[in-house]
Amino acid sequence: MPTSLDPARPGTVAVAASRPRRALIALGLVAALTGGGLVAQAQQAPHASAATAKPSTTYSVSRHSVVKKSGATKARYTVTASKDGARIKGSATLIMNGKRQYSARLVHGKFTFAPGLWRYRVGTNKVRIVVHPFRAGLADKSTKTAYVTAKKPVTRGQKIVKVAKAQVGDRYVYGASGPNAFDCSGLTSYVYKKAVGKSLPRSSSAQKSKGKVVSRKNARPGDLIWTPGHVAIYIGNGQQVEAARPGVGVVKRHIWQDSPRFVRI
Repeated sequence: MPTSLDPARPGTVAVAASRPRRALIALGLVAALTGGGLVAQAQQAPHASAATAKPSTTYSVSRHSVVKKSGATKARYTVTASKDGARIKGSATLIMNGKRQYSARLVHGKFTFAPGLWRYRVGTNKVRIVVHPFRAGLADKSTKTAYVTAKKPVTRGQKIVKVAKAQVGDRYVYGASGPNAFDCSGLTSYVYKKAVGKSLPRSSSAQKSKGKVVSRKNARPGDLIWTPGHVAIYIGNGQQVEAARPGVGVVKRHIWQDSPRFVRI
């Protein structure tokens, strides 16, 4: 083994080659015993000190309630992302009820989503927007969440039933057509006009001829129930609202008529 005098320490002999070799052997042994942990630590250290700041993200929702019908107004979700006052470059993803719907690049740090109404389910929908910055040194993503309720459209029949039920308790007066007293055909005329803007003839016999006769099995809430000299409004589940007679007034009760005719206006 080559040796030399150590000029810094008189009287000593420096090992010229053995110490570096021993150092390398020692490092190799440590790495082997730790399963490469030493090398992994050296690689992870720079990553651990990297900046992970999140961009400042704002998220606005135009509506928190939508109706699932043709022509209804959609909800719009607008996201704006910035860092230190400057709009960032990146992309945004809209996720509804855990399912990815759209992804788009931010335009000057901003984007607006307007999902089709068919994408909503009836009830509460969880809507998230995830921002993915392109700039190095920012966090991978920033998430904003909103909850939007989707409802079924109110049907024509439901509107008629709602107005009819609102008149329960009003008085019966022959020839009256509202707003606080009715006879049978006066009630049906008033309800149809107020609920759906439909004008009906004033007499029960004329109302019978105004629409299409349907079977009891196929009757829907909002249809008329006609028997000779009387007319009422079907509200579903075998029940009707009618202006019955003096002393009884407008009531909700089960269909009592024998062989009634159901008429869809």
